[in-house]
Amino acid sequence: MAKKKKNLFLIIPGFLFIGLAIGIQTKELFKQAAVGLIVGLIVYFFLRYRNNLNK
Repeated sequence: MAKKKKNLFLIIPGFLFIGLAIGIQTKELFKQAAVGLIVGLIVYFFLRYRNNLNK
């Protein structure tokens, strides 16, 4: 369980890179990167909140 908490913050750059990859393909690099960053932050805070409820 502790290992998951240490790696939870790695979700944010993962979504950022996915947004960058989509942005390269659609020629809207900064827009898709921003969307990926925002989604990564939302998922991070949601999972952090969910993990705190299980304690």
